[in-house]
Parts: sequence; C-alpha cells; structure tokens
Amino acid sequence: MKGKKITGLVAACATAAMLLSGCSFDSGMQSIVSFVMKGENTGNGESVVSSSSESGIPVNTKKFDSSLQEPTFTQDLSGTINVTTGTKVTLQVIAGVGDGGTVGYQWYSNNVESNAGGTLIEGATGSSYTPDTSKKGKTFYYVVAVNDHGNAINESTSQCEGVAAWENMYWQQDADNGGYQYLNHDDGTYPSNSTMEIDGVTYTFDENGYAVDPSTGSMIDVTTGQPVASDSSASSSASGSSASSSSGDQAAADQSAADQAADQNAGDQAAADQAADQGTGDQAAADQGTQGQ
Repeated sequence: MKGKKITGLVAACATAAMLLSGCSFDSGMQSIVSFVMKGENTGNGESVVSSSSESGIPVNTKKFDSSLQEPTFTQDLSGTINVTTGTKVTLQVIAGVGDGGTVGYQWYSNNVESNAGGTLIEGATGSSYTPDTSKKGKTFYYVVAVNDHGNAINESTSQCEGVAAWENMYWQQDADNGGYQYLNHDDGTYPSNSTMEIDGVTYTFDENGYAVDPSTGSMIDVTTGQPVASDSSASSSASGSSASSSSGDQAAADQSAADQAADQNAGDQAAADQAADQGTGDQAAADQGTQGQ
C-alpha cells in the first residue's frame, strides 16, 4: 500500500510539472487529460492508468494505447468570441472515433493562446461548455477528447478558442475615413479580426477594428447598415462635381458665344436695314430732282 501511495504521488508531481512547463500531454507521460493518472505496474510489464468518474468514462483501470485511434474533431474551436460582460456564450466541439470506442471530454482554460498547460475545469466533461463572462478580460479554452475502447484509451486535443468579455463600450466614428470602431471607455481598446453581438446585431470587425460587411470587407455605417462615405467616394464626388462645374462653364461659354453671334447678326441686319433705308432715301432724292427738271 505504501508503494501505491508513492507511485501516485510521483505521478501527480510529474503531471503538475508538465502543466507548469506547458508540455504537451502527448509528449510527456501521456497522462490522459490530467484527470487520468499513470497507475502502478501490473506486474506483467504493462503500464496502466485509472480514469476519473468526472471524465464521463467509467471508473476503471485503463491501458494507454497510442495505437488506438485518436478521436477526430469534426467540429473544433477557433478564433475569438467577443461579448459584453454577462452575455451567455456556449463553446461546442464534436469528436468521433470509428473503432467502436466511446468519446469522453474534458475542458481546460488558459490565460495564453495555447492548447497545453491549461487549468482543468472541474465538471466540464461534455461536448459543450458555457464560460463565465461576468468579469471583463480574455480567456482561452480547449478540450481533450478521450477514446475509451475496452481496456485501452487514447486522446486528442482541440484547438483554442478565446472568449473576450468587454465592458464600458461605445461606438465612435473616425473623422478621416468614416469607419466605426467599438471602443472601450477605459483604455481605448477595441475588438478586431473577430465578430461580436451588440444589442442583438452581430458585427464583423477588420484588423483595424472597423465594423465591415463580412462579404465585401467594406466599412459600414452602424447607424444605417450601409457602406460609409469613404475618402475614395468623396474624391469621386468631388471629381464629379468638378466635371459638372466644367460642363456648366462650357455650356455657359457656348451660350455666350451664341448670344454674341446673335448680337452680331442683329447688328449686321441693322446695318443692312440702315443701308437699305439710305438707298431708298437716295432714290427718293433722285426722283425729286428729276421732277424739278
């Protein structure tokens, strides 16, 4: 019995050391999801492990078998979910095996973006997990899936997914490009390269934190949902205005020329009329002279 206690203590210390060092579970003692610990030697050279009831796997003595099929994640974790503090969000994975085994899960939290070296979340043994978002901050989560098959088990680890809880947020429009950022009152930070549900509407943010149309990447006006008036459109508008102005100036110039030509024609016609009147006067004078003779 004393030997059993020492073995268990050594295994626990080794597991703790791996967690502190950030080593992968697969590369160290392969202590299955840390709630499964290396057991004693059975006497026939086999190394066995004992699983915990919290894992969803029946309490039993299991042999870690690397040749056993690892669970395959058909729905994995990725990216970052941004929420306002207190908003409920559920993380979901789906893992399966094709060898007739049973899949169990164990969730972990981490303060860095890594799927190793995290903290086991007691009782989080389902395919989904709802993290606490009551306090602002960002936490990463991942899950270890275990294939329980007969007297053997094997594992695989999901990717990480971050959950960022924000508070004291407000929309601000950039004076230069018209884009909208969702800023934190305290430090001016903002969500980027992610999505976030705000007042029942899901927004997509680009790398600079501007709300964009996810299909086109164009910045949107969050008050209307329409594209913002960007610098390029303003330039285009100015160019169009200039073109319109030029067209107006040309039209005015053409009209002035036409008016001038009309005035000239009128002047020429007046001169012709005056000449005709003069000719008529001369003819009348000539007729008068003939009559006098």
